[in-house]
Amino acid sequence: MTYCPYTDREVSPSETNREHIIPLALGGMNGVEIPVCRTFNSEAGSKLDGALANDFLVVTKRDRYAVKGHSDKEPVFVDRNSSDPETGKPLQVSLGQREGLRIYSPMDGRFLTDGGPKSVPIQIHLDVDIALRFVAKVALSSGYFVYGDSFRSNVKHQEFRAIMNHRPPDLGEAIYEMEARVDDRLSTDMGEQLQVFRSMCRAVEPYSLIGLVPGPGRFAAYVGILGDYMGMISVLADVSTFPNHDTFRWGHVIVLNKQGPTRLSFRSALEKMVGLA
Repeated sequence: MTYCPYTDREVSPSETNREHIIPLALGGMNGVEIPVCRTFNSEAGSKLDGALANDFLVVTKRDRYAVKGHSDKEPVFVDRNSSDPETGKPLQVSLGQREGLRIYSPMDGRFLTDGGPKSVPIQIHLDVDIALRFVAKVALSSGYFVYGDSFRSNVKHQEFRAIMNHRPPDLGEAIYEMEARVDDRLSTDMGEQLQVFRSMCRAVEPYSLIGLVPGPGRFAAYVGILGDYMGMISVLADVSTFPNHDTFRWGHVIVLNKQGPTRLSFRSALEKMVGLA
């Protein structure tokens, strides 16, 4: 049997598939994977990954660095709900660094070149919850990937799971009973530790990063995608048995760079960031 951190249950090998902890479309790579429940991965996990990959702030960064997923499609921003301001005809507008601006008319079944509207309004929607829900998902898979049964037995990972599976309004009164601490990518909180997390994510651009930091009574996870900080979640934990030496000193960091995944201690990552190593 195989433990799935997403569902918190044992599943048979035939019920699992390999999950990239950071999807390829978000800067992930082979080698940083974990077997998880296939049903969850196809139904819920892919929705979170796909939603973040197509988030306006993320897709523009993917476009800049030509980061593609399994489909090998060009990462471009698409507004499928635009319209011609003069005729009211529905239009789809796509914008990318390599493809440029393209306007598609579903009624005509073609891309407009000559004779199209002089201006087209576009709508940009930001899902304010998706990044933090994705961080919770990565916290579960990477926490178990790195720390194994110590993570499973000694971390209050059900709160990661609650954040992953629900938007804040859906949690109702339960949200006030949660002991997790969170920091969203759009937060203006500039606490010292959070500044370090954000700076470390920026320092590895254009690559992605996973940071895991066990501390006194808590376990924190933070994620950077292509140099952009996605957020941090800290939950209660007993980390007294967690390793704190060599590549685990003060925590563990995985950088997904072009040479392959680089794994180092949080202390080493700090030293490299400030030029001491």
